[in-house]
Amino acid sequence: MTERAMPNTVSMAYLQALFDYTRSRGLADDLLLSGAPLNLEDGEARCSEAFAAQLFERAAILMGDETLGLHAGESIRPGHYGVLGYVLMNCATLGETLDYLLRYQALVIELKGGFSILAEGDSIVLSCPPDEDWPMRQLAEFNLAACISFMRWVTGYEGSPTRIDFNYPAPSTLEGYGRMFSCELRFDQPCYQLAIPLAWLRMPLIRPDMTMRSAMLRLAEKQLLALPRGDDVLSCARSVIASSLSEGPVDLAGVASRLAIGTRTLQRELQANGSSFSGLIDEVRQELAKRYLSDSTLTVVDAAFLLGFSEQSAFQRAFKRWTGLTPGDFRRKLQQPKTQQGG
Repeated sequence: MTERAMPNTVSMAYLQALFDYTRSRGLADDLLLSGAPLNLEDGEARCSEAFAAQLFERAAILMGDETLGLHAGESIRPGHYGVLGYVLMNCATLGETLDYLLRYQALVIELKGGFSILAEGDSIVLSCPPDEDWPMRQLAEFNLAACISFMRWVTGYEGSPTRIDFNYPAPSTLEGYGRMFSCELRFDQPCYQLAIPLAWLRMPLIRPDMTMRSAMLRLAEKQLLALPRGDDVLSCARSVIASSLSEGPVDLAGVASRLAIGTRTLQRELQANGSSFSGLIDEVRQELAKRYLSDSTLTVVDAAFLLGFSEQSAFQRAFKRWTGLTPGDFRRKLQQPKTQQGG
C-alpha cells in the first residue's frame, strides 16, 4: 500500500505562543477560535499547518495588527518548542543548537519542502520553501521572529541577522521589521531565508546542561519516530509502537485500540502488506535501535530498555539477527572513517 501524504502539522506547544501573546493583549481564546475544536491544554496534540496559519491571520485581523506574527514571535520561550526547546537551550554553542534544530524541527512544525542550513560566504543561511497552497504571511513571520528571538534568549546576545528574505511583496510599512530584525530585508524572493553571521556558530549558550540535554534528546528521538509518516493504518501503527515500546509489552489489541480500529482490521492491513504484527514491531525496533546506538550518551543497556527488551542479551541477539553485527560492532563501525568503512 502506498502511503498518502499527510498535511504538515504544528505542535500545540508552539501554537500556544500565539495564544499567550493574544491573551496578554486582551483577546479571548473563544473569539480567536470562533468555535473551532482545539484542545489547548494538550501539549502533545498537533493541528494542521494550514489551520495554524488561519489562526494567525484571524488574530492579526481581530487585533488590527499587520505585524502580529513578529510580535508573537518576539515573545517565544523554550517551552513553546516543547522537548526540542530543552534540547536546544542546553547545547554548548549556537552551532550545535542549529544542528539539532535541523534534525528535530518537525517536532515543532513540519515545513513543506523541508528545511535546510547552508553556508554562504561569511553567513549561515536557514532556508525554507514557501507553501503555495495557503497564505501564511503571519505564520511565516512568526517562525522567523521566533527563531531570532530564541537565539538571542539562549545566548544573551542581542545581535541582528545579516539578511531576511520573504516570499511575498513588501508591506506598506517596514517599521516593525526594522525594530525586530535590524538587517537587510528582501521581498518577493523564491523562498524564506534567514542569514546570520558565520561567527555566531561559535557563540556559547548561557547555561548549558549536558545531562538535561542527553535526557531530552532521547525523548526527542522517540517523539520524532512517533510522528505519523502517512495516514494509512500501518504508518499510524508504526507511530503507536514507537511511542509505546519503553512503556511495557506492546500487543496487537493495544495498538488497535489506540488507532480506534478492530484487531481484525489491523490484521487484515498487515496481511495485505505482506507483514505481521511481530514483523512490524521488529521493523520499528530495528530503526530505533540504530538511532539509539548512534547516541554516545546511551549505553547498550539503555537502548535495550528503551526498545522494550527485558534483557540486554535478548536485544543483542535481535540486533545481530537484523544487521549481522552486535551492538558493539555497530558502534565501532560508526566511529570508523568512511574510507575505512568502504574498504
